[in-house]
Amino acid sequence: MQKWLLLILVCFPTCRTAAAEELYLLRLDAVGYVKSSEDTPQEKVLQSVEVVARLNELFHSKVISGPETQILSGKFYAEEGELNVRLHYQRLVDTGSVVPIAIDDEGTVITEPVLGRNEIQTTVAVKLNTETLVGGFETDSESTQGSITTISKSKTHYQLFLSRYEPPAEKR
Repeated sequence: MQKWLLLILVCFPTCRTAAAEELYLLRLDAVGYVKSSEDTPQEKVLQSVEVVARLNELFHSKVISGPETQILSGKFYAEEGELNVRLHYQRLVDTGSVVPIAIDDEGTVITEPVLGRNEIQTTVAVKLNTETLVGGFETDSESTQGSITTISKSKTHYQLFLSRYEPPAEKR
């Protein structure tokens, strides 16, 4: 009986502290358009990755969807009364091509996939329920087929959104 009482007394303060910690949801959206020849292309969410984070702790999320991998990691912290996120984002896309990297003892060629890569590494101040621009890029390209030349443009900007995390209600 005394062992159980001790266990309950030790567990109760720990469980209460864990429940009192606030959880936040960090969402990074890639917004823009890809290879558009329109004068004013319509922007849309191209990719999105989310992670649940606690204040003053590290976070990490990895999402694999087909040939694409998104990795979002970093630290969410408060400094001088301001909320900050130090983040490292990577988007890797398998292009379907491979390159030779070595030849083994039996003469077999060892290859690695060619990956398209977008990456952001930065620290930004964030506000609750407000989008924060963290980076982006724009490109123009020109292609000629016969006598027809087509100019297209791509634009992607990355927006970080911070909100309070509310876990889904338990089903009964």
